[in-house]
Amino acid sequence: MTIPEELLPKQGEPPLLYLASASPRRRELLGLLGVRYIVVVSRFNEASLTHLTDPAEYVVCAAEGKAADVAQKRCGVVLGVDTDVVAPDGSILGKPKDSDDAKRILRLLSGKTHSVFTGVAVVESNAHGEILRKKTSVTQTLVTFAPLPDAAIDSYVATGDPMDKAGAYGLQGRAMAFITRIEGDHTSVIGLPLWTVAEMLSEFGVPLWENTVTTR
Repeated sequence: MTIPEELLPKQGEPPLLYLASASPRRRELLGLLGVRYIVVVSRFNEASLTHLTDPAEYVVCAAEGKAADVAQKRCGVVLGVDTDVVAPDGSILGKPKDSDDAKRILRLLSGKTHSVFTGVAVVESNAHGEILRKKTSVTQTLVTFAPLPDAAIDSYVATGDPMDKAGAYGLQGRAMAFITRIEGDHTSVIGLPLWTVAEMLSEFGVPLWENTVTTR
């Protein structure tokens, strides 16, 4: 397909950056890099990856799938990201189905160390939606929870905060009080490993340290 002219970068300007995510947390973190970007939510179906059992492979494939979906409709550089929490028993924890499931997940994490994997994909496409180049990366961070009383779990779940988050918690919210130790990049746990993303975007010619955000 051919990208409409109004969606193409102007001649002589740096490539447009598209964030293939609706996550407000990722938007906030990306803003810390001062990059100019446009939000285009990916329609990639992660259900196509259910056969993958290795968490590192899963998050990279999901990030790449999200970026590629947007790249086919836009000309420029697309940033795709996926974060998943892996329980101490090695199982991949998605977002909770309901409040009872959120409580189950938090009890599973209580008093133990688990892993958080974040996959990042940067894809560049041309005016025909063809992918010219891509690069992927994965980060793993270890997070240790204190032993959580049932009252703390119930109170946290009642806020509704866990419901849209992998592993049923958000590092930047009330669940911060549950965490006793982090080994690795804490911004990766929130959903966007900042320094990794900064290095990757620089390789694709995306200017950093500006400060304009556009939603289309």
